[in-house]
Amino acid sequence: MTVHGVPDKFGRALAALFLTGCSGPPGPVLGGESPTATPTPGRTEAAHPSAPAPVTDLLITAASIGLRDASGTTLSTFDYFQPAGELVAGLSTAFGSAPTSEHFEGGSEVPPGTNYIWGDILPTGSESPTPWDGDFVLVDGVPGGTSPHEPNTWVKVSSSAVNGVQISTVDGIAVGDDAAEIAARHPDTARPQGSRRDIFVGLVPLPPLDSLSELTFSVWLIAADPLGPITEFRSPSPNWGV
Repeated sequence: MTVHGVPDKFGRALAALFLTGCSGPPGPVLGGESPTATPTPGRTEAAHPSAPAPVTDLLITAASIGLRDASGTTLSTFDYFQPAGELVAGLSTAFGSAPTSEHFEGGSEVPPGTNYIWGDILPTGSESPTPWDGDFVLVDGVPGGTSPHEPNTWVKVSSSAVNGVQISTVDGIAVGDDAAEIAARHPDTARPQGSRRDIFVGLVPLPPLDSLSELTFSVWLIAADPLGPITEFRSPSPNWGV
């Protein structure tokens, strides 16, 4: 028995006194009713919102970038006409890190802009329109374009994964897949280009523009060796039918 609020040595003495003085059966309670213990309400934990599911893969198409979880559920989608800052924020969350940003001055056919790079920074290929490459590059051109023919941004993918997040495009195609096998599935849009092979997949039709009527965006697959793997892909890639 413990007597609260009394120093320990006095508590033991009082406890002994109570035990010797109350060794018989308990006396009746006034009113004829036994005391009933009042339950102490337990502490209720406040409900916490569940953490969002982690992004496990990116699906890149000519129309959008989809961020998906392990079940294949699309958590969020970004298009190429949104402000670049929104895509940078979403991709940084997906990859779990901020990008390296590199400004470029542009040239005769390429406007100035900024490359946002996740993963490794890679040597620039001879066919690259910008001076900085990487595993995953979001290119923000300046000035921004207008929908639906001039996207604000486009992406260049040179790896099948960044920070553990898988990256693929139409039909699950990813960097490293066999180019000849993919070309056989897309004979109408596969063609040699110098020493490399280009394949265009996932075509999205666009409304006519001035005198141009057969306009599309697609995902441009590139194989540095026609008999080797896909080494990179870019999206959206414009095809004005000329």
